[in-house]
Parts: sequence; C-alpha cells; structure tokens
Amino acid sequence: MFWQRPPFTVTFATSVWERDWRQILLDPDYLKVRQIDNHCFPFAEKLLVINNVKCLDAVKKAALEKVSEGVLTRIVVAEEICAEMLSFFQLARDDFRADAESAQYAAVSHDWVFYNALGPLSAIYTATSDYVLYLTGDVWLDKRVDWIPKALRRMARFPQYKVANLTWNERYKEARKESYKREWNFFVARAGFSDQMFLVRKDDFCRPIYNEIRLDSVHYPRGDVWEKRVFSYMKNQGWERITYRHGSYIHK
Repeated sequence: MFWQRPPFTVTFATSVWERDWRQILLDPDYLKVRQIDNHCFPFAEKLLVINNVKCLDAVKKAALEKVSEGVLTRIVVAEEICAEMLSFFQLARDDFRADAESAQYAAVSHDWVFYNALGPLSAIYTATSDYVLYLTGDVWLDKRVDWIPKALRRMARFPQYKVANLTWNERYKEARKESYKREWNFFVARAGFSDQMFLVRKDDFCRPIYNEIRLDSVHYPRGDVWEKRVFSYMKNQGWERITYRHGSYIHK
C-alpha cells in the first residue's frame, strides 16, 4: 500500500514568451518528452500559459496544435486574465519593479520583472488540480526521473514541506550545502525557492500571500521579483523546501 501513487492530482504547467515559444511549441520533442514525459507522471492536465508574445495568433495556433495532439490539455493567455488575477492576489503591476542593480542584467526592466511573475502566477491561478508542477520554458529533463510520487508522499506526511523540486543542473553538492538535513530521497532546506521548477499544493499558493519582502531576500537579483516574494512568505511562515537528490533538471 505504501508504494501506491498518492491520491493527488497534479497539473503540469509551463509558459512561453516571445523568445522561447518556437523552441517549446515547434520542436516535436521538447515539450512532450523533455518537459513532460520525463517526469514519469500521469498529469491530470497539461497547461500552457502564453505570456508576452508579439503575434498572439501564431502562438495560439501552434499551442492548439499541441492540444489536438494530446501534448497539452489547454492554454491560457495571461493578458486575458491579468486584471482579474492581480486583483485576486492583491497585487498591482507596479509592485514588480527592477532595482538600481538591474542595469547589469541585459534587458531587465520593470516590464521584465512583471512578466516574469505573470507566468507562474497564471499557472497557479488557473490550475484545476491539487498540486501544480511549474517549469520555466528554459528548463527540461535530459533523463527520466520518477520523483513526483515520492515528493507528494513526503509533503503529505510533513505539512511544513511546501515546495519540492529536482536538483538544479546536477549540482548535488550545492543542494546539500543549502539544506540543513538529508532524509530519505530529499535534501531539506529551511529557506529557498526558485521559479525554474516548483511543485506546490495549489491551495497553499493560490492566495494573496505575495506582498511580503524580507531584508534577507536581497540575494534574489533584478528587483522585486516574484521569487523574492515567495521566499519571504515561506520563511515568515516556517515553510520548508525539499530537493530530490537522485535527479536533476537542466536550466540554461
């Protein structure tokens, strides 16, 4: 009985924008295999958020082809739900601002910080499952990793574990260093969050919790980014993060 899949549904979600939609939607294997199938999990739905693109019709056409192929379940256009969603989360566009140090990063602006938040927020807001697995468009798995059921069981057993993810770029020593203990298949950390990949319970994160910014969140660059807000709330609440130590995602 212990090894049966947990009775939770999970939404897979990612987002596209102008610079990556062709890679994600026109490559026959990128989304289907490297982003979805390699997680070895029967997702209840597979959601695509269309973010800031120049030609919405072209992107929607490519995305709907993925729906007809069964690669995706449905699509969401972030701009169409933006006002409603920001009101729900008690946020405003002006909350997402680049800082004085952002000039050292190419193309970072207030708009960049805003759209960077719009993808994951739209996924969390519109997902219909118990949990949401979100990947940014430039994240993929080179190998199959059967990790989600293990993470769901751990999160169900320990309510303080609110975020799960794979190790990043095979940096297992770095993930271990950032944790305070190792247990079962995971490193456990008292702080830390990345929008590159996160598995969260929808009910925990689909709430107006993103208005807290701690002084010790300054290690997140580029201004008042969404990651900084999640980090701050998690730390204020004593929420913890688990990182799977037998598998990695790739982010470039």
